[in-house]
Amino acid sequence: MMTETTSGSVLEKISSLDFFKTLNMEALIRRYELSAQLRIAAATPPAATPPQPQVGPVISSIPAEGIVINTPGSYEFANDITWAPTSPGAAISIQADNVTLDLKGFTLQANNLDVYQQFKGIELLNGTTNTVQNGTISGMTYYGLHADSINTLQISGLTVTNMSYSDIQTAAATPCGILVDKTEGFTITGCQVSNMNVLSASCAGIQALESVNGTLSGCAISNLQNQDGAVQGYSYLLSAGVQTTNCTASAFQSFYKGLTKTTGHTVLGFIPIFCVDLIFDSCSSTTMTGCCDDCHGMSVFLNAYVSVTNFTATGVTDGVTPRNTGAKATGLEVYGCNITITNCSVENIMAIVPQDLQSAGFSAWGQTITFDGCTATNVQVVDAQRNPDTKLGYGTGFGWAPDPRPEFSGQAADQVTYNNCTSNNCQLGFDTWYHTNSTWTGITTPGCPISILVQPDGTQRTLSMDKCSESPSGQEMSVTLSNIAANNTYPSREN
Repeated sequence: MMTETTSGSVLEKISSLDFFKTLNMEALIRRYELSAQLRIAAATPPAATPPQPQVGPVISSIPAEGIVINTPGSYEFANDITWAPTSPGAAISIQADNVTLDLKGFTLQANNLDVYQQFKGIELLNGTTNTVQNGTISGMTYYGLHADSINTLQISGLTVTNMSYSDIQTAAATPCGILVDKTEGFTITGCQVSNMNVLSASCAGIQALESVNGTLSGCAISNLQNQDGAVQGYSYLLSAGVQTTNCTASAFQSFYKGLTKTTGHTVLGFIPIFCVDLIFDSCSSTTMTGCCDDCHGMSVFLNAYVSVTNFTATGVTDGVTPRNTGAKATGLEVYGCNITITNCSVENIMAIVPQDLQSAGFSAWGQTITFDGCTATNVQVVDAQRNPDTKLGYGTGFGWAPDPRPEFSGQAADQVTYNNCTSNNCQLGFDTWYHTNSTWTGITTPGCPISILVQPDGTQRTLSMDKCSESPSGQEMSVTLSNIAANNTYPSREN
């Protein structure tokens, strides 16, 4: 079983690095380590009527109170099942070791649920060697599948779809298709999460919380919308040793209404936070649409020892609001230490009147970050009418990750290496602003009006934010930064 030391060991490994020692880790953990808040937001009181024990291996119906599997063995669906609960809870609760549940290609359908209450399709609690496979969970509100404190978990061929939920009071409310929490040794293969439409602080397709030694492969998350909060596809927090391969995220969008208790409305295809020893290979994000906060195909945020290979992002747009302004758009951004980004490509990245003055193919914040053989194509900053306008900032192929929040705004991109990378048809190929001890080797910039921008020390840029884009005070704020670029090795500025 997972122990409470897992989160501590992950944070200890991150905090031991020299780079993170220079930061206010206490403040960062207080703000972005949300595991306790996520669990509190998902806590529901015990059901008035306990679930009915499942008798026999064949499941052909589920009563309103749900069923509980508390005996090891193999169980299977005999047919499509409609669940009509009268109070929050789970349709199926697995509370035993060595259980295999095979939906046999059938659907568990929840009908006419109260979207203000938390309903789950399948939950697995405190077990060892459990498997759920081959079927569809439709119409739930909070979790399609929730695994908590499992040792050795396999989920395969599962589709979670048609989720709706509404909660404007809970700051960390995060409905999600599949959640693994405090789980050691998990495999999620060939699963899909689609058609989620919520009004809550955040939402996620597949989330791993304080879990280790996991593999996700061949999964697809699509058509996620949050009417007033953040959207996350693959969301990992306080996790380690997770490998994600051939997974896709597509058609995400956030909106802003000012109703939920959140300051963040970010859209993120892939988002690990406070994680170590992660591998992403051959994954993609397509058609990410942000409102007035950030929008990223992938954000490697406050992590260490992460490798991303063959990632692609296409169609990342930010600022799609009536105000026609957002924070920034990025194909792949990095905040962290000891991160390698290899043979990745992004295209059609656009920020509408960005408050952070930038749209970027790739961006860096932190230390010891390598971009090798990466390509950014058609990165633009545009005005409210979507006409290119570099007076509002640059569409940059590769640059610093601008951030007005005080815990990030003064930190350089240090010891960053750009090796054999290309910017195609971007407004600016490579921006060296706020880089230190960094190197650009073998770069090319076809179709970029500015190949590489090297600005003097002290050059200023003013970034801004408001409640929607994570202002700590909830008010409009701005910060003026002076360039600290130093000790860099620049190539020739010829295209």
